[in-house]
Amino acid sequence: TPVQFQSALTEAQSNEEDDTINVAAGTYNITSTLTYSTNNGDNGHKLTIQGAGADQTVLNGGGSVQILHIKTGCLEFGDHGGDITIKDMAFRNGNCFDCFGGGVCVCGFFINITIKDCTFSKNSARKIHGLPVSGGGVSACSSHGTITIANNTFSENSSDNGGGVDAHSVSGTITIANNKFSGNSANYYGGGIDVNSDSGTITIANNTFSGNSADDSCGGGVEVYAESGRITITNNTFSGNSANYYGGGVRGYLWYDSATLNVYNNIFFNNTANAGDDLYVNSDSDGNYIGSIVNLYNNDFSGNADFGTG
Repeated sequence: TPVQFQSALTEAQSNEEDDTINVAAGTYNITSTLTYSTNNGDNGHKLTIQGAGADQTVLNGGGSVQILHIKTGCLEFGDHGGDITIKDMAFRNGNCFDCFGGGVCVCGFFINITIKDCTFSKNSARKIHGLPVSGGGVSACSSHGTITIANNTFSENSSDNGGGVDAHSVSGTITIANNKFSGNSANYYGGGIDVNSDSGTITIANNTFSGNSADDSCGGGVEVYAESGRITITNNTFSGNSANYYGGGVRGYLWYDSATLNVYNNIFFNNTANAGDDLYVNSDSDGNYIGSIVNLYNNDFSGNADFGTG
């Protein structure tokens, strides 16, 4: 039951061991957010939460609560190494007001986050007061670890930023691979995904993005940002995505001159935006008239690409 699930999470956060929680097949109606929080500076312990399959184990927030919130310390004194894995489950109808991650929020410092073989549908994260929030389906933050989101399906999730997924790292590695994003929406940035890194590495590979939208801003399928790191977008299909301003399929935003964007072997079809229907790249975001590095190879465009360059 959800009560037993929370009891297992509470025990795992305090027993100072690596833990696996198995969630049996069934539909679980979540009426209070499931939480796991550690911050005692003991270098952390690994937690794996696994269901019986995304078509078997279903967590339903009923449109009223965030489903799962995991925090292992977001500051330097947090639990380094407290890796988190979530797999083989479905998250439906989670709803988060003035917080991140309607379906799932995972936040840590030196931790590795893996979310795989799950489905996320009709989850939302919206602001009522204050600043916009992110991650309708998933919000994942690991300042200096790795974030891997693979083999999932995201449909009809919504948020202010990152309708399907919001992922952020300072210097770590973010990999978004082999997922399907359809019908997700953001008020501002990244209808499908909003991915940000300062000096780390971002890879977006072998995904399909269809019918996602950024209703009032940029990046209908993907919004991606790097200050000085490297972004690679390869072997994806972007179709029927839209943005009100820039980048119906993808909007790339590069800050310092050392940042690099590689866009290889993608298909862009029938995406729409005010500028850059399929792709928009701003490679001189610091405004010093020297563009960052952009490599654009072997893509198939049905519309147009647009560039704000140095």
